[in-house]
Amino acid sequence: MSATVQIVLKPSVFAGSGKEGDFAWMIEQPQYAQALFVFNDNESQFLAYMDGISVGGGNAVIRPYQGAGARAAGVPTGPGYDALTTGNKAIIDRALARVSSLIKSGRYTMLVYSADETDPSLLGHGIFDVGEDVRRYIVAELKTIASSAA
Repeated sequence: MSATVQIVLKPSVFAGSGKEGDFAWMIEQPQYAQALFVFNDNESQFLAYMDGISVGGGNAVIRPYQGAGARAAGVPTGPGYDALTTGNKAIIDRALARVSSLIKSGRYTMLVYSADETDPSLLGHGIFDVGEDVRRYIVAELKTIASSAA
């Protein structure tokens, strides 16, 4: 019988380059070697990520880490995600299924996401205007993924 690994869900707030909260810096630090970073992706890049991975703006700067030996996974937050709809929820759920699959691989001990600076139960955002229900839904699902992995 194999031991289960507890997945730590870590909210992260951007507070400047080269320190905690800066995904580009964090992903290179040894204490995050077994972390999967969830970044806010744009819908078109998420849907095309298998065809070519490119650096994005904001925390999507870590998009290239989605490839082989994934260290990052994008979850779409726009454009046009000002409310949770059946359409964008389906795309978000597709991204979250990938996050869940990666976490269940056993390669990770931590799941890191960008959090709102005033409320860690909300996903942080900067480039797109993302609805609160979308932001809350994504974080709630990440909590479920982390807790069900053990």
